Amino acid sequence: MPEIIVIEPHALLRLGISECLADVAPGVIVKGIDRPPPCPSDAGVERKDVVLMSVGASASTDLVRTARDVYLPTAIILMSEQADMPLFLGALPSEVRGYLPKQSRPDVFRESIRLVLAGGTCFPLRPQVQAQAALTRKMNGSGGTEPARREAANSTTEWEMLGLTPRQYEVLVLLARGHPLKTVSRRLNISLATAKSHTESVYQRLDVSNRNAAVYAAVSRGAKLGWPTIAQDESFRPEPQSA
Repeated sequence: MPEIIVIEPHALLRLGISECLADVAPGVIVKGIDRPPPCPSDAGVERKDVVLMSVGASASTDLVRTARDVYLPTAIILMSEQADMPLFLGALPSEVRGYLPKQSRPDVFRESIRLVLAGGTCFPLRPQVQAQAALTRKMNGSGGTEPARREAANSTTEWEMLGLTPRQYEVLVLLARGHPLKTVSRRLNISLATAKSHTESVYQRLDVSNRNAAVYAAVSRGAKLGWPTIAQDESFRPEPQSA
């Protein structure tokens, strides 16, 4: 059975998140604390499957590494007040597999945990992925020119590797971020029925039956789904701090 530790200094928010995740997986055990201990206890390391950890200051990078050393988790998910992952959180350990704004809906928290438990990631879309989505919309639009279509077609190879269309790949990326279908349809400016149709096509092409399995299948085939592992992304570095 999976074990999750929620590290959040605010008691009420910590309780709410813990209750939200109480049914995220069969037999799940969720424990909440205000901060990680400074080092493993004398009784040994408390191994956890997922650490869901609040960050919010430049010292958070050291706290993330402390949590990794104390709990030896398979995955760490960060959360903070900021909508996008703060740039100072560069050079994090490879166990960091996701980021969630604290204002996210409960279903986004649950789906993100499920995706990470299935082997996926739940990072925000990077700017280049957003640009790719814009190019794809231009390619699919009635007013797209042939040069624009060629530019969009050459902007990525992941959708080709997975055997998906560019639009199906966009849907998969949004699903991997934990968005419900209503949000997918709104983000891509398509109807809910069309979003459902694309989702079913993704499942069929990846030979799976649900969202978690689709993300796991894509990641297993080498897809990054919009955000590579931070430790391997040389372009992701903290901004220099002013003196």
